[in-house]
Amino acid sequence: MTELINKLVAEAGLSQEQAAKTIGVLKNFVSEKFPMLAGAVDNVLGIADAGGAKEEGSMLDKISDIIPGQMGEKIEGFAKQAAEKFGDLEGKL
Repeated sequence: MTELINKLVAEAGLSQEQAAKTIGVLKNFVSEKFPMLAGAVDNVLGIADAGGAKEEGSMLDKISDIIPGQMGEKIEGFAKQAAEKFGDLEGKL
């Protein structure tokens, strides 16, 4: 999660505290709206914590590693599209 916090600080101009809170809000939102993904979200963030900046690729690239098969691939694709749209929206703010 440290890598994601640093990315939010650098690219979105958030403080460390704001970035950590943002990740927490997003994690809780996904867990509440999509309970079947709650464990996967925890695992993805856990992988980021354990590997830190040494891991190659983004956390989004790891979703299909945690959730095998087509479902993992679909979720990974959806997450990447959402991230792209968020980036587009962020540029307009």
